[in-house]
This record gives sequence, C-alpha cells and structure tokens, in this order.
Amino acid sequence: MAPRKLNLVVKIGTAALGASDGMPDAKLLGALVAELAALKKAGHQVILVTSGAVGTGRALTKKNKALGHCDPVAERQILASLGQAKLITLYQDLLTRHGLLASQILLTKQDFRTREHHKHMAHLFAALQKQPHLLPIVNENDSVTVEELMFTDNDELAGLLAAMINADRLIILSHIAGVYDRAPDEKDAQIIPLVDWKDKGRKAETKGKSQSGRGGMASKLSVARKMADLGIRTHIASAREANVISRLLDDENLGTTVVPAQGKRNAVKRWLASEVNRAPATVTANECLAEMIRKPGQTLSILPVGLVKITGSFEKGDLVQINDEKGEALALGVARCDAAALKASLGKKQQAVFIHHDQLHRMQHDKSA
Repeated sequence: MAPRKLNLVVKIGTAALGASDGMPDAKLLGALVAELAALKKAGHQVILVTSGAVGTGRALTKKNKALGHCDPVAERQILASLGQAKLITLYQDLLTRHGLLASQILLTKQDFRTREHHKHMAHLFAALQKQPHLLPIVNENDSVTVEELMFTDNDELAGLLAAMINADRLIILSHIAGVYDRAPDEKDAQIIPLVDWKDKGRKAETKGKSQSGRGGMASKLSVARKMADLGIRTHIASAREANVISRLLDDENLGTTVVPAQGKRNAVKRWLASEVNRAPATVTANECLAEMIRKPGQTLSILPVGLVKITGSFEKGDLVQINDEKGEALALGVARCDAAALKASLGKKQQAVFIHHDQLHRMQHDKSA
C-alpha cells in the first residue's frame, strides 16, 4: 500500500454492489469496508460515494409487496428513501466490526452551485476527515431531487467531491473491469490500461450503461478526464477484484488509470472547472472582450464595459457563464454583484469588477493555476 498519506474518494456503483436479487451484496461490501477501514487505520483520508439506494428500495418493496401505485417520480423518491435506510444500516453494521462509524451525507446538484455553500461543504468534509473513527458515506439525495437537480450519476458526484477536497486519487469501482478498446463482450476486446490526459484521440468503447444505474463508461471516462485536468489521478476497475483498492494504490496494472496533468489548481479554480456548463445565468461579452478571453496566458478580470447582455437571474456569489455574441461558452466565474446591479452598469466604463481573475475559469485556456 502507498506509504504516503493520501486523500481518496472511492465510488462504487449500483450494478457493482448489487447481488442477483437486487439487494446489496453484503460479502462484497464487507470486503470493501475492510479495505477502507485499513486505509483509515493507516492514516489515509477516505470518502466513500455509494450508489444503490433506489435499487435496494426496489428489491425491498418487491420482496415485501409494500409499494402501491404512484407516479414514476414519487416511486423513485420512495424507493430511494427506503433503500437509503437499508443501505446505510448495512454499512454501519460492517463498519462497527472495524471500530468505525458511518457519517451519512446526502447531496443534490444545488449543493455545489454557490461558492459559499461549497465552502461550507468543504469545511464539513475537512472536519470529518480529521476524525480517525468516522467514514463519510455520500450518496445523491434521490428522495428529494427532481430532474434539474439530479447529478448525471454518482460518477459526477464523486468527481465533484474529489475536486472539492483536492483528492490525490479518485477510484471508481464498477461491474466492468475498466475502459475497453471495443465492446467488452466482443472477441479480443482489451482493457486500455493507461489513458493520458492529453490523449483526446485514443479510441475507447464507452457505449452502454448498467441496467440498475444511470451511469455508464462514457460518464466514468468523462469524469476521469475532468479530474485529470485538475491534477487528480483516476482509476476505473472492477469492484469484485480482491483487494482492489490496495492493489491500485500499489500501482498494480489493474483496470484503467487516467493519468493527470502536472500540478494542482487552487480551491476556487477547482470548483469553477468542475462546474463547467452548470451556471443558471449567462452574460454576453462583446467582440473585444471575447477575443481577450480566448487569448491564453494573460490575467483577466471581467468588467461591465465589455458586457452587452444578461440572460437569466443571479445573486452575488452565484456562478455565471460568459458567452460570446454567437452563444459560444467562453468562461465561468463568480459574480461580485447580482443581475440587477450589473444591468445598471452594463457596457459602462469605470465600474466595479464583475468577475475577478482569481474567480474566473476560461474553458479553453485555463489549464493551470
């Protein structure tokens, strides 16, 4: 196992943790918890992101014939509430054997959308990771989410957490053994052991998703590439490999590793980069400002004089996307005033900075800092 202390996010998917009856596979989760407990004992910081609440709830209701007719949204929410209770109870029972307690955190996409809330979450996880006998266990809050507040899947959630805590590694445990060069069931299909963050052209089979979950290999590889841009190494491997986490940390040739860029970004830049295309509102830059944003290598703050239009509403501290006049996304930043205040100064000179350069992420050129 890696000798230095690592900051880790481990994610396990619905299909990976489910047994044939749809209930969580207690034997598999027991082995996973034993590895996580050993990591905690060795001084590593670990967050577990677990799927499986809806699938577990569905298996419970089928077994007990407990759910009457309801609309699909309510059904998913009810199944999640039932399954989450069962899932966290199982994790707690398993952790107790190792002298650990489960700290359950349920999140929605909205929790990541303001810098202030993001900082509060980061403070919570930093405090939890200092507790040697607590294991943070995170899942999407499916019992209250609606479509616009849902993560693409828990791969996305795990990536957002890894970015937030500046993880050394993100480990995605799947029912598939890694990223393949063609469909895994095709003859001569091979796992791609190493994906370089700069290699955008390497062919990988990413079609399809699990029957039980929302995610798939395309989602996993997309998250891994985002992590690579942030300087975070990602592993994608089978949850059913014996001692899979320890072997990955020992750099054994197992599954697929996505190699990151050199260096790490600061906290605000990590947040902004992980939130690309999430801003609820946009501002439009004039041609001159758009050209400046596109140019690499220069420090740039956004002033009202270079802006021509506001679309949507936002408050001070919210994420705002900057587009050019053709609608192409250029950057993402943290607003220093609300939409009403910006509207009053739109296009005017000698106005206060709207987005400071330390809180601006340029989508094409901001690959460092």
